[in-house]
Amino acid sequence: MRKNEIKEALAFILLFILVVLFFYGFLLLAVVLIAAGLLIFLGFYIYIRLKLWWAKRHPPKELERPEDYF
Repeated sequence: MRKNEIKEALAFILLFILVVLFFYGFLLLAVVLIAAGLLIFLGFYIYIRLKLWWAKRHPPKELERPEDYF
């Protein structure tokens, strides 16, 4: 009976280790995906803000005379 109990305990420990690895693997994947989403969102936000700032600081040129078109 002693060998059977050791095998059961070893199987339980291995199963527990697998469950913990799967849990933390999915948790790590979720953290990585959230971080990537935040970086993409921040990148687009900064891009839009810089584009609006550039348009405000550099308005389009007023074309008045024919030589302005060439």
